[in-house]
Amino acid sequence: MEHNKTYICFFNSHKPWGGGEKWHSEIASYLFSKNHNVIVCGNPHGALLQSIDSTIPQYTITLRNLSFLNPFKYVACYRMFKKYRVKTVILCLPIDVKVAGIAAKLAGVQNIVYRRGCAIPIKNSFTNRFLFSHIITHIIANSEATKQSITAYNSNLFPLNKITVLYNGIPQCNIDKKYETTNKSITIGTAGRLEPQKNMNAVLTIAKEVLKYTTNFVIRIAGDGSLYQTLKQAIQDKRLQSHIELVGFQNNINDFYATLDIFILTSHGEGFGYVMAEAMRYSIPVIAYNVSSSQELITDNYNGFLIPKDNTIQFAQKIVYLIENEQERQKMGANAREFVQSHFDAQNIFEKTEAFITQL
Repeated sequence: MEHNKTYICFFNSHKPWGGGEKWHSEIASYLFSKNHNVIVCGNPHGALLQSIDSTIPQYTITLRNLSFLNPFKYVACYRMFKKYRVKTVILCLPIDVKVAGIAAKLAGVQNIVYRRGCAIPIKNSFTNRFLFSHIITHIIANSEATKQSITAYNSNLFPLNKITVLYNGIPQCNIDKKYETTNKSITIGTAGRLEPQKNMNAVLTIAKEVLKYTTNFVIRIAGDGSLYQTLKQAIQDKRLQSHIELVGFQNNINDFYATLDIFILTSHGEGFGYVMAEAMRYSIPVIAYNVSSSQELITDNYNGFLIPKDNTIQFAQKIVYLIENEQERQKMGANAREFVQSHFDAQNIFEKTEAFITQL
């Protein structure tokens, strides 16, 4: 490390893989490939550090919910920031802000950026008012919905002109049609962590409703999480084994999308519906609840359908409509792909993100 170098630090202590980790991995790798000085800090056993090239400088740290009470964690972060003469740190989790954000402030880091990927409103607490007023200098939001949620409970929490919306980039896809299958039934897919927020139980309710009209479908659920066994048992209890498959975490999610005719999302909130955008790239129409950022991806009756939250009957009816109307399904799928290509092209997004970070 040359003494006069300054670094951009990507700090994400989350252990599992998710949207935040994907963003940190992609942007850090892109900036590194463009010869920017980058260091990535993460959990020593986390998915983020496992995903990046070993030639990118790394720093390991474990943070938990109560780590803000541990002075040694602050010292460790402080020393790292000083050693690498960090000019800009980009934080991911609230605990990262509490520990690494404060350490960065004490170490004289010029830009302390919070990359917010969740559209859940931020509580108007004393701690948050302090962090957003005295520690964080800039915010990157992954959607307009996320931006609006930041100040939902307190309009003065953070200056809106310091919140920049930078969408997740979606790589272009050269596959013009889905893989051929011998099964003529319609394949419906959904993907996400099997956790309460993703509301996967609704998929079972919707499937039962669809079965009132047609049996010509199978729903494949990609992902893993704490609710895996619960969902597996519920599928058996509801006798849905012939129509719902739990396919687990997909190492190559693109192969999963390529088999689908329809994509559905029953989540109660997404900062940015990355899985929807990924599916749309494969010319797949999307049906989702009209919550948080869904409107930024789906134009109702154009590239998919927006459903009132928790209206499983209407959700099922739109699935049946697309099952029974192949021409409309293909038309919406084509619209979906065109929308993603024109709005979320990865190269354009990466370049915009590079410009934002390097010009701070």
